[in-house]
Amino acid sequence: MAALPIVLTLALLLVPAPSWVAPGIGLVSAVLIGLVWFDTSAEEVSSAFGEGFWTLVEVLAIIAGGILLARVMDRTGAQKKLARWLSAGGGPTVVSALLMVHGVVPFMETVTGFGVSVIIGLPLLLSLGFTPLRAASLSLVALMVGPWGSMAPGTLLGSQIAGVTLQDLGVASGILNVIAFLGSGAVAAVIAGRGLPNSDGRPRPADYGAWIGMGLASGVVLSALVLAANLAFGTAVAGAVATLVMSAGWAGVISRGRMGPVPARALVPYLVLLGGTIAGQLLEGLLPPGGFGAVLGSPALWSITGALLGVVVLSMDREHRRRLPRESTRMWLQVAAPTGLYLVLGTAVSGGGLAEALATALTGLGQAYLFLVPVVGGLGGYITASGTGANAMFGGTQDAAAHALGVDPLWMMASQNVAAGLACLASPARIELAYRIAGPLQRKDTPGPAFTRGALVARTLPFVLVCLVLWGIGNLLWMPMAG
Repeated sequence: MAALPIVLTLALLLVPAPSWVAPGIGLVSAVLIGLVWFDTSAEEVSSAFGEGFWTLVEVLAIIAGGILLARVMDRTGAQKKLARWLSAGGGPTVVSALLMVHGVVPFMETVTGFGVSVIIGLPLLLSLGFTPLRAASLSLVALMVGPWGSMAPGTLLGSQIAGVTLQDLGVASGILNVIAFLGSGAVAAVIAGRGLPNSDGRPRPADYGAWIGMGLASGVVLSALVLAANLAFGTAVAGAVATLVMSAGWAGVISRGRMGPVPARALVPYLVLLGGTIAGQLLEGLLPPGGFGAVLGSPALWSITGALLGVVVLSMDREHRRRLPRESTRMWLQVAAPTGLYLVLGTAVSGGGLAEALATALTGLGQAYLFLVPVVGGLGGYITASGTGANAMFGGTQDAAAHALGVDPLWMMASQNVAAGLACLASPARIELAYRIAGPLQRKDTPGPAFTRGALVARTLPFVLVCLVLWGIGNLLWMPMAG
């Protein structure tokens, strides 16, 4: 019964219906099961919704700001200018894909989070010349940096639950996330490589070997940078530092050290977003919790500010300015409804007692539960599209299981943390976001598979599942000894 709303939601994703139907029905079933089957009081359920209300508002505001900024950058031609500068005019290649997947997009994710990196990074990938399906797939795979997203609030919560330091959990998460870093590089290289033109239209086995080798090498470098940054600068900024260095490195490789004049005006809106968010979050730590400090630290404020400044600095013409509010609002409504419902569904599963019942039943498996630790964490990330939400949902149970099974809570929580962060990239909310941005742009006469939500799932979910299985096998082999 605890799993029923989740199973029902996943099943409804396969049914042709409006995007809000699956999470909406899942939400109703979760509330009813919590109230009727698990005897959770209405006060507890409503309290959970109340606690998550402002998070919901912030996420929807962040998405609105990101969409507005993306529309401004697209309508002014700034996206294309930046794409030409980043790729040195080279177009869609394996190297430019790795620049975006291991550099630009995850850098944005570490600073902003909540899908803003998809809203901004996906149009950049389109401007590089990738087809909408490939651009959407690459932008999602690039979210493998989840434990450090939005300056690592989910990792911070996990460290508090497990009673360990933030840096220790950041380093442990970095060690385990090597699998995700390597895998994302290989997957991204193959996705990009298969779209490259060649003499007979069919990649050779040697091509796949070269692409995968390049992707794995990029993953090794990114892994080393993330671990070094965790140790040198702390976990909160480790992801941003590592991916910024990766961005500079791949851009230098592409341009052979000659990147040309910086399109300074085109960069202004993004600099406002990134610089404002970083400065705002630093100020937020110095101010009392909530209130003005929370507003300063939210990417929503700075994405909207950057977009409005871009309208002026980038000289948007009158017709585009007139259409901007309507276009942005329509896209926001298409994305906000399903995303908000998935967030509330996660709250209902947690607040209604379903998550606790499900995890408690699984811990009854004894040592075999160690294999399922990443599956449970991944399930939380898949439902909520948030590492913070997933750790709030299952972190306490994972910590209790660690003590019950006699294993180190640090590594148990690290396993939970990386799995939750990675599964966010294949969550229905992220799939819907990428589909809404790129799906309408796919031409019907484009060779290859049709652009559907299922096509995105087929390119992201197998990668996530393989990583979860590998983490589970690793847990069984060494976690008992680590305890």
